[in-house]
Amino acid sequence: MVEQIFMIGGEVEPPFFIGRDEEIEKIKVDILSSAQNNVIIGPRRIGKTSLLKNLKNSVQNEVLFASVNCRKITDIADLFKITTWSLIMSYEEKHRIRGIAKKFKEVFRGKITAAAGSLSEIGGSIEHVGYAYLKFREDDLDEDELIAETFEFIERFADEIKEPVVIAFDEFQELSKFNGNIFNVLKSHLDSCPNVRYIFSGSSVSLLHEVFLKPDSPLYLMAARLRLAPIRKDDVTTYIRSRLAIKGIGISDPALDRMYEYTDGFPFYFQKLGFILYQYAALEGRDYVNPDEVDIAFSSMLNEFDGEFEARYSNKFSRQQQDILKYLCGKKTRRLSEIARDMQTPASSLTTSMRDLYNTMTLQKPKEGTYGILDNVFRLWLQKNILNDY
Repeated sequence: MVEQIFMIGGEVEPPFFIGRDEEIEKIKVDILSSAQNNVIIGPRRIGKTSLLKNLKNSVQNEVLFASVNCRKITDIADLFKITTWSLIMSYEEKHRIRGIAKKFKEVFRGKITAAAGSLSEIGGSIEHVGYAYLKFREDDLDEDELIAETFEFIERFADEIKEPVVIAFDEFQELSKFNGNIFNVLKSHLDSCPNVRYIFSGSSVSLLHEVFLKPDSPLYLMAARLRLAPIRKDDVTTYIRSRLAIKGIGISDPALDRMYEYTDGFPFYFQKLGFILYQYAALEGRDYVNPDEVDIAFSSMLNEFDGEFEARYSNKFSRQQQDILKYLCGKKTRRLSEIARDMQTPASSLTTSMRDLYNTMTLQKPKEGTYGILDNVFRLWLQKNILNDY
């Protein structure tokens, strides 16, 4: 089998997962001591999902760890199904047993009589929560009651299996568009069962401020904050050099500097760029990478993102936000007053748009009054395709 040199996207594990030892150890201490819940904040492609995967690997001998992808949740029924299903599947996977999840699946589809029969074979807390969902299917249970059953099941299941449970809600901000009672129910459960701990991961600063730091929020100060920074330059350059060396390909220090300058330490991007460099070197029979090759590979990578970035720019942002990004992308950072001058508008008229762009982690604010586009690859695409058109 051909050895994989770089891993692009997905849940990345060693040797492709690097530079997060401190974050893993910090949250691991919280989990194993049942000290506190955690909120992980970071922009897209910074490696939040991979962090959760490797955190699970680190603690799975001591706890039952289940991840819930909130992007898949479209309604309250999905909250119930995906959360309970993830917990049961994690239990089967860890303890190498089969059959429970398959029987439980009858609750979500097929005839109610068949589902009831499957549940009676399982028994315990799974039977109880399964019957709760059957009542919901028959309109005998409302959404608030189903939310309560979801989180009560987590606690009952933890008590039943006599094992600490960790539930990680990835892209947690997606739940804010549903029934606001979710947060009220969560509050009542966060500290009521020391055997259950929660991790909330998201790509919106508003997740932190509105849900966990706003005094009138039900979850005010109920979780510790961890903001993921880009991977450090030394870690990235060591990684790239070592991965290319597997195939006998060297890379100069200036080329590594150029790679980091382009990708800014975002795991998805330096993995992608590293693979393209390897691919080009292999096809052209070269065994060394210089800055010029990095420039060519990066230009190719930008072209691959044309469709995604064009859709993002055109559909996600308002016209004013598009103009802000256009006038901001020429440099790493610019002052708000400079952007307002170029747009020929008062800085005060940009306040709402700037706040929204910051809250969705499109912009960063290195210091007061100064802003920059957080995703440097997206910035360089804008510079090439939007700014240069004007």
